[in-house]
Amino acid sequence: MTPEPPRFPALGAQEAHLRQSLLGALCGLSVEDRILRAQLLPRDADAAAWFRCADAIAFRPLRLGGRALSMDASDGPAMAALLDAADDLLSALEAALGVTLDPIDIGPCPDAAGLTVRIDSLDQQVVLLLSVPIGAAILAQPAALAPSLLGHIALPVGIAVAGPRLSPADAATLAPGDLLLIGPAPIGATLRPPHGDAIPGRLDPAARCFRPH
Repeated sequence: MTPEPPRFPALGAQEAHLRQSLLGALCGLSVEDRILRAQLLPRDADAAAWFRCADAIAFRPLRLGGRALSMDASDGPAMAALLDAADDLLSALEAALGVTLDPIDIGPCPDAAGLTVRIDSLDQQVVLLLSVPIGAAILAQPAALAPSLLGHIALPVGIAVAGPRLSPADAATLAPGDLLLIGPAPIGATLRPPHGDAIPGRLDPAARCFRPH
C-alpha cells in the first residue's frame, strides 16, 4: 500500500511570513559562543508563569547554564536575578527580532493568536520559550551563523542522473568498478525526496548544485 503524502495545514500569508522570519532569525544565532536553534511548538493552553512584555509578546526561560528554572511571580528578587542571568540571551533575541523584551508583568501566556517558539542551544545549556502574536511587528535579521547548523540536519534524498548514450558494443566493455567520465557540464537529473513528487532539473557536478527546472 502506498503511504499517503504528508498533509500540511493551510496558513495565512501573515502567519507564514512570521514563521519564516522567526526561524530564519533564531536558527544559528550565536550567544556566548553557543549556537542556538529554534522550533515551532503547538499552541496549547499554558497556566505557567511567563514574563509578559508589550504587544502581547512573552517569554519563559526553562534552563540557563544547564540549570532547570522555575518561576515564582511572588518572589520579586528571584525574578530579577533570573532576568539578570538571561540578559545576554534576551539582548541577542532583541537584536535578532527587532523587539523589546522588557517585562511589564508576570502571568499566564497571552491568549492572543500567535506562535510559540522553543529556543535552545545545541548543548541544551540554554532553553527558552518565546510567544509572539501573529500580528507582531518584528524586524527579523537572518542569523549569520545559520550554516553552522547544517551538520545537524539529515535530509535523505536520491538523485537520478541521465547518463550518456552508449552503443551495445561500448556498454559490453564495461566491468564492475569502471569509471564513466561525464564531464563538468550540467546534466539532466531528477531529485527524488522521500515524500512527494520527483523534481526534474539539472545537476552541476563542478558546483555540486542541483537546480530545478
